[in-house]
Amino acid sequence: MDIIGIGGTELLLIVLLAVIVLGPERLVTTARKLGVYVREAKGYINSLTDELKVEMDILEEIKEAKADIDEIIK
Repeated sequence: MDIIGIGGTELLLIVLLAVIVLGPERLVTTARKLGVYVREAKGYINSLTDELKVEMDILEEIKEAKADIDEIIK
């Protein structure tokens, strides 16, 4: 198991430290907030990716139109 370069033992150590530092009550609320932030970040990234794909498609269409115009002019 390798999540973002963090192996299983490192992940376990991080969780144990979080339990010790935050305590069981605050750990649950913190984990929920972190989950919300991660979900929102994924949404923003997906939205940005979709917008970039649309822009790349438009750019490709412009290049094709330019090539067609250059053929007509020649």
